[in-house]
Amino acid sequence: MECFVLYHVPSRPQSSGVIKHTKRYTPEDKVKPTSAFRDTHKCLPPAETHTPLHDDPGRTSPTSGACSCVQTDCKHSQAGVHVCNRWLYLPDEVWLSILSLLPHSELCRVVQVCSRLHTLAADHTLWKNLRIENSNLTEQWLLCVGRRRPRSLCLYSCSGLSLNSWWLEVFFTLCRNFLEELKVTSCTGPGLNGDQILLLIGQLCHRVTSVDMSWSGATDKGVKALSDCCPGLQLRSIVLNGCHVTDDPLMKLVMRHKESLCRLEVFGCQFITPSCLQGVYEMCPGLQRLNIGQVPKVNSHSLTVMTSQLKSLIALNLTGLQAVTDASVDTLLQNCVEFQSLIFSSCPGVSDLTLHSISKYTPLIRSLDVSGCKAVTDVGIRSLALGCRRLQQLDLSSTGTGNRGVSLLANYCSGHLHTVKLSFCHITLENILKLCRRCKKLKVLHLYGCAHLPTEREIRDTNATVTVHPLP
Repeated sequence: MECFVLYHVPSRPQSSGVIKHTKRYTPEDKVKPTSAFRDTHKCLPPAETHTPLHDDPGRTSPTSGACSCVQTDCKHSQAGVHVCNRWLYLPDEVWLSILSLLPHSELCRVVQVCSRLHTLAADHTLWKNLRIENSNLTEQWLLCVGRRRPRSLCLYSCSGLSLNSWWLEVFFTLCRNFLEELKVTSCTGPGLNGDQILLLIGQLCHRVTSVDMSWSGATDKGVKALSDCCPGLQLRSIVLNGCHVTDDPLMKLVMRHKESLCRLEVFGCQFITPSCLQGVYEMCPGLQRLNIGQVPKVNSHSLTVMTSQLKSLIALNLTGLQAVTDASVDTLLQNCVEFQSLIFSSCPGVSDLTLHSISKYTPLIRSLDVSGCKAVTDVGIRSLALGCRRLQQLDLSSTGTGNRGVSLLANYCSGHLHTVKLSFCHITLENILKLCRRCKKLKVLHLYGCAHLPTEREIRDTNATVTVHPLP
């Protein structure tokens, strides 16, 4: 006798565009996703989207998840959560780690997606320190960033053709009680002019301690604004590299902030005279970082005054100064033994004797640049390698450094070196690979103009962490 079993197959209801769930799904409830779902899923407006993390993810409704699918055959997880929603339930720590990889220009867009992402992308840890490069800044961007109240802001090689003083004033007003460090360098456009920014800083931002307006077109007008600023402003760092600054405004600026000033950089400020610099040294004996490179009027007497007055220097840049000699450096190092960074790039009076003095008086130095000093040879490198074994950064480009000097660096300075520049030096492939092999912390190696370059495979087999420039 044959038996027949009847199966009741319910008809599929018409979709209303939103899934309504009436029960918790189990692993047996499987619905095949369609390509149409992948193409049509979208987010609801912020007012209807956010579900607190502490809510039960198993109870879903058209308004409880952050996204709503427009197809009825949406796949579900074992807990009954939409597959299209599941990524929003990642822990905050994971989301913040992901969002930290995005440029801040993209974060300004992320905050507009839904309330969940708005809360995450607006987290103060993502906006505390901003660095924006090669971007076109708009009024909307300024407003977005200003509301995030950054502590540190760096704008490098940006353009602001549509910005005006009113929008800048709005920006600095929004973050006036939070901004501490500002760096605007090599930017273009009337809205990013150095004088205009310095004027607003002096008027509004009483918490700022560090200002860098290098190559911003700043002049005496902007420098005076920092001198006539609000009483609460106390600058620790003033960087005016490449600006059109003269003696009197600079002297007044230094006098205004002499109690707090620790760093002064006036690289390439061609109008500054030795008498002005001598006055600065006398007013600020506590200076720790000084950059007077490419200031053409610096003479030997001003260097002598600097040596006698500034006993606390830990970083000094004397790039391209004709007055720098082995003797003046020796006197300097005897008075300032705490140096961590020295730059004597393109100083014709520097030779192996300078490297000998460095190894003798400052054995704990971390960074040294003697690029372009033709009189530096392997003899000086030997003194450096034997006496300064904590070196981390070393630039010997366009010097007389050869195979012997590189071999000594590999033998004695391998513990800390992470950046070495040997461009236009005569070194064999064997010694280049030896340096890479011995220096386990080496990250950057410059070999521009060198005749013998290792192949990519040779570098990888010797030290997988080092990056060679130019790339083989």
